Amino acid sequence: MLADLGASEAILYVDDDASGIDRDRTAANRLYDRSGFTEIDRLHSYRRTV
Repeated sequence: MLADLGASEAILYVDDDASGIDRDRTAANRLYDRSGFTEIDRLHSYRRTV
């Protein structure tokens, strides 16, 4: 485990913004919760279309 190696946090990137597709993150969030992760921030990405 990462904690055994001294890690105190990890960055998880989940691409759930695909156009026209609704994605349910319930199972992923449950996995993160069970693994002891706590959400502390969200990354928002922006794209300029030309």
